[in-house]
Amino acid sequence: GASPDTIHQVRIERGSADAVIGCDAVVCSSPKASIHYRQGTRVVLNRAEMPTGDLVLHRDAQLKIAEREALIRATVGEEVMAFDANRAAENLMGDSVFANIILLGAAFQQGLVPVSEVALKQAILLNGVAVDRNAMAFDLGRVMAARSEVLEPYLGGAKPRAETLDEVIATRADFL
Repeated sequence: GASPDTIHQVRIERGSADAVIGCDAVVCSSPKASIHYRQGTRVVLNRAEMPTGDLVLHRDAQLKIAEREALIRATVGEEVMAFDANRAAENLMGDSVFANIILLGAAFQQGLVPVSEVALKQAILLNGVAVDRNAMAFDLGRVMAARSEVLEPYLGGAKPRAETLDEVIATRADFL
C-alpha cells in the first residue's frame, strides 16, 4: 500500500502471492504455503537440505528437495530461481547464517522486493548485527541473481561423497 493505513488485510488470500522468498524448501512446498501460489508467482528458493522433525522421528526420511522444487514449479510455472543458499553462504561468507540475506538479495535483484536498496541496507544497519557481513551477503545475493556464473567457482558445486556407515559412526562418536 501507499501507506500503512491503506492496508486492511492481515492474511494472504489463496492464489494471490506475487512473490515468495522460500528460505526452507520443505515449508515452501507445504500445502499450507503453496495454496497461496498461482501461475506467475515468482519464487526464489533455497535448495538446502535442512533437518526437520521428520528426520528425528524417522532417521531414513528423505527431504526430496528436487521433488519439492518440481511441485512448486508445477504450481507457479518456470519463474523459480533455486540454489543452495546455505552452501553459498558457507562458501562465500564462511557461515550458513547469511543464507536468508543472500536469498533476500537475489529476490531484490529480480524486482520481487518492493523496497529500495537504501531502505534494506538501512534495516541491516539498524539491526546492528554483523552489519558489514549482512550487507555483503545481500550484495552477493544480487550477484547470484544477475550473474551467477561469476560466483560458481566459489560455490563448490560438486556434492560431497556419501559417508559410509563406519565413517558416520566414527564422526558422531568423536563428536560425543
